[in-house]
Amino acid sequence: MIRISTVLLSLCLLSAATAAPPQYVYAAVDYMHIPDGKSPDDYIALEKLWQRLHQKAVDGGICLGWYMDRVENGGRNDFVTIRTYDSLNKMADPWPSSLTKGLFTDAEDAQMNKTDEARQLIHSELWRVEAATLKKMEGQSQHYAIVSFMKPKSGKDAEYYKMEKEIFSKIHGALKDAGLMNGWLFMSRMFPSGYDSDYDYITLSLYPDKAASEKGFEMSLIEKALTKDQLATSMKFLDYRSIVRSEIWYSVLQTVPAKK
Repeated sequence: MIRISTVLLSLCLLSAATAAPPQYVYAAVDYMHIPDGKSPDDYIALEKLWQRLHQKAVDGGICLGWYMDRVENGGRNDFVTIRTYDSLNKMADPWPSSLTKGLFTDAEDAQMNKTDEARQLIHSELWRVEAATLKKMEGQSQHYAIVSFMKPKSGKDAEYYKMEKEIFSKIHGALKDAGLMNGWLFMSRMFPSGYDSDYDYITLSLYPDKAASEKGFEMSLIEKALTKDQLATSMKFLDYRSIVRSEIWYSVLQTVPAKK
């Protein structure tokens, strides 16, 4: 029933070759397209079956969470799924046989084996969380995310990284504390990577809904959060990076640890 794609096998090899500190959180990101003749509802119904497996992985301490989002303006990418982990080793074996045994009926197994007919996996990526400020939430929660794909200017990678991690994390933390957003994440793209890639970093600005994302804020919030030097540096962000593209992602399904 479970078939690991060539991309996920590559991630497994990456995990064996990479010695990374355990404090990082990683995200396996898969971009999906709905082929002609299939509907989003067909695909969502199928993912609801997979959600049962993801819940087992989360409850078993293998996966931190699983999220399925609709992409509002992503071209051929109609949906995206995200699995988060605190270890690359756990990502390398995401669904051990102990999780899948007896989890599905024969009919459900047959349906899941037709996953490739319901959606096309366009490509997969591996992200690593570099900085985050998040509102504490209990259980299931909806989100409306503005996702920005970033490319540092030539020779400015270190400056850009420092600006996001030390300055923009404070700015978004202040906005979160003021109740203007649910949180913000700054992530690097580990795979695929390289100087010729379209983008190297991603930021996610999380809101409860679209209306919240369109609200303004007082500049005084940022001024209070930063030193004078940090504020001056923040105004130079265009010197450090370009936004390759921006997308809107919003919740469809998710799996988080069960309440105890």
